[in-house]
Amino acid sequence: MKSQRPHDHVSLAHVPPGIAVLAAIASFVIGVHWGTNAAGGSDSSCYLNQARLFSRFTTHIEQPLIDRAFWTRAEWTFAPAGHIPSPVRRDFIVPMCPPGLPLVMTAARALRGEFLIVPLCGALTVWLTFVLGRRIDDARTGAAAAVLVASSPIFLYQVVQPMTDVPATAWWLLAVVLAVGLSEGRRRPLASGLAAGLALLTRPNLLALAAVIAAYLVLAKEAGSARVRRIRDVMWFAAGVAPGVALLAALQTAMYGSPLATGYGAARDLFQASHVADNFGRYARWLVTTHTPAILAAVAAPLFARHRALAWLCLAAAGATITSYLPYYVFDDWSYLRFLLPAIPMLVVAAVTGGATALRRLAPDREGVLLAVLTAVLATLWIATARERSAFNLAQLERHFVEAGTYAAERLPAGAAVVTVLHSGAVQYYSQRTTVSWDTLPADSLDRVFAFLRTEGQPAVLMFDVSEEQPFRVRFQSTSVIGRLDWPPAARIGRTVRVYDPADRARYFAGDRIDTIDWPPDRRPPH
Repeated sequence: MKSQRPHDHVSLAHVPPGIAVLAAIASFVIGVHWGTNAAGGSDSSCYLNQARLFSRFTTHIEQPLIDRAFWTRAEWTFAPAGHIPSPVRRDFIVPMCPPGLPLVMTAARALRGEFLIVPLCGALTVWLTFVLGRRIDDARTGAAAAVLVASSPIFLYQVVQPMTDVPATAWWLLAVVLAVGLSEGRRRPLASGLAAGLALLTRPNLLALAAVIAAYLVLAKEAGSARVRRIRDVMWFAAGVAPGVALLAALQTAMYGSPLATGYGAARDLFQASHVADNFGRYARWLVTTHTPAILAAVAAPLFARHRALAWLCLAAAGATITSYLPYYVFDDWSYLRFLLPAIPMLVVAAVTGGATALRRLAPDREGVLLAVLTAVLATLWIATARERSAFNLAQLERHFVEAGTYAAERLPAGAAVVTVLHSGAVQYYSQRTTVSWDTLPADSLDRVFAFLRTEGQPAVLMFDVSEEQPFRVRFQSTSVIGRLDWPPAARIGRTVRVYDPADRARYFAGDRIDTIDWPPDRRPPH
């Protein structure tokens, strides 16, 4: 029996990494199987449209109608959701989102794999969580943390959407793991800086996280490194960050006219001290209600962890992420916990480290079993929360965007413009047709706008979600017969989208029948 124990120990050593690998694979499968694969709201359509622009070696949509339009602020009328008029040229429309994710998507477009980037980043996030947990404590802690991150409600909610939250989390986590090294004395500051540069391209406002990593490289002494080496490490880290920062500055200059400008507006308008208290209460409540109070065990990690400097690094990185968003806009929906997603793996690793250390002291003979049971219970609760909050239903909820964009691409006449608001980003992605946002038009201008578009060779149709029809009527019906929407739609797209052709109105009131097309919901969207 004694001779078998080393063999048994070696066999068991493979279990935690195997669990982490399975959790990472599960995250990828979830991201693919339940993925929305949709240019939906302003965020996802912005990233996907920007990737398309980058693949064509440009940063903007050129819209000459802006200079010929007769109404004021026409540059905003022709900007689809997720886009803004460029300060560089009035007839340029540019995406408002950061370029990091679109750049990576651009590289994947050749293989039609832009929708795989977020699931792949999800798998990377889960695996890196294991690596960080193993580095701070041991492999069992790493495996438990990986399973819990893969079960996190906000992680599951975002891994199915083509947005930056999961990629930003992956890049910052990679930067941290490379900074601390896979083992003591094996730090990779240059590689960590390159990962941080990509993270800044993806989410520029989290610059404080780069400062936290740099501070760790200078101050942490657990590897026994000399002061000169620590200074050299931080210089290599800065050298790695520099290319990402330079590329970000160049792209922001090309799109917004200044290396410090963004598509979201001036920082003074986005961040205000008056938002801190409201956001703190919301984020704290959302974090505890979606991840249970167990997540609060993270604060105990530096007191008990074997590598306290690493535990402090996790809490500092999480704190920097949270602090960066406290002055930001105040939102009322729990899904905006996604802003804090880069903090979740850090908090989970710290919480599991604290819990595992407590179990090790209280029940050393049963630590592994108890940790596995607690992990399974928490993972079950977290996944149930994700299901309750529609993480696995988002593809169905976003389907109308795909259907609307596909209809515009395949059914509208060549050169047709689309007057729409909610679906403007999707129409731009799937069809690249001119979009006209009706909510930017003067209330007395609708008929003249349609006449202008016809003169320009771009006759327009109206596309609405059913919730938009009444606001459209209220805005225009007193000054425009088109604004009444009193004739049958040309098409019903899915359950919620309708398309109206103004040319049908006269025929309808002359007694002609308008046959409404039901657009098939299972048509494959173009890329």
